[in-house]
Amino acid sequence: MASSHKQLSMLFLAYLLLIFAQQMSCLASSRSSSLVALTDASNITVNEEVEALLTWKSKLDSRSRYTLSSWNGSNPCSWHGINCDFLGSVGSLNLSDSAIHGTLHFLNFSHLPNLVTLKLANNHLFGSIPLSIGHLSKLIHLDLSQNNLSENLPIELGPLRSLQLLNLSYNDLTGPIPIEIFGLSNLSILDLSVNKLSGFIPKEIGMPESLPSLQDLDLRGNNLTGPIPNEIGSLSSLTGLLLSSNNLYGFIPKEVGRLKSLQWLYIENNSITGPIPSSIGNISKLWDVRLPIINWLGPFQRK
Repeated sequence: MASSHKQLSMLFLAYLLLIFAQQMSCLASSRSSSLVALTDASNITVNEEVEALLTWKSKLDSRSRYTLSSWNGSNPCSWHGINCDFLGSVGSLNLSDSAIHGTLHFLNFSHLPNLVTLKLANNHLFGSIPLSIGHLSKLIHLDLSQNNLSENLPIELGPLRSLQLLNLSYNDLTGPIPIEIFGLSNLSILDLSVNKLSGFIPKEIGMPESLPSLQDLDLRGNNLTGPIPNEIGSLSSLTGLLLSSNNLYGFIPKEVGRLKSLQWLYIENNSITGPIPSSIGNISKLWDVRLPIINWLGPFQRK
């Protein structure tokens, strides 16, 4: 009798072990399938990135293609100017000072969804900034300065809500400053200097929730006209306000005195008239001031 109970116990234990083994096998299979699916999805993304980058390379001139001679194969993480994130996706494209000659229109930004840094400064890029740049929703740094980019600034820059640095200086960009740029709440540096931008500085620059993190605003060397908007005094984090060499007119608004963190104030080479507002004397951190030769007999004095 005892022997029979022992045999039943052993059979029951074996049955439990069999069920446990089957469950573990199913779990392992499920995890394996998930991993394969994730890997496949990752490979598809990387394949799209590779295709986008190689297509752009093929449209550049021969010297540029030689510079990018490491761009071959299916692993972009080892290519010149490219850094990948921990999943192996292209996270950074930095080809500044590389003598790249061509246009951005053959670079399919929609296939580079994980790009956080795009630095192509000091090259020979020409043509307009493609509208597809609006697909780079994770972009933090965008530097296309010192090129030959032309035409209007695209409003598609507006959706790039993660941007902290936007440098498009020293190009041939024209047209007005799109108000969509002033919705970039994380932006700390906005440099549009030395272009051919025209029109007024939009009042939206100082609207509530506009550019709360902006520290440097550089609009020097353009064709901007109209008065300096009073709303500019709402940019509470501003350390540099650089508006020299435009066609601005009117008075220096007293609201500039509200910029308590301001260190650089450049307004010379405009058509500004009237006295310098005394409120500027309240900016204790201000140390580099370049103002137009106007009524120096106004009430301005450092307090």
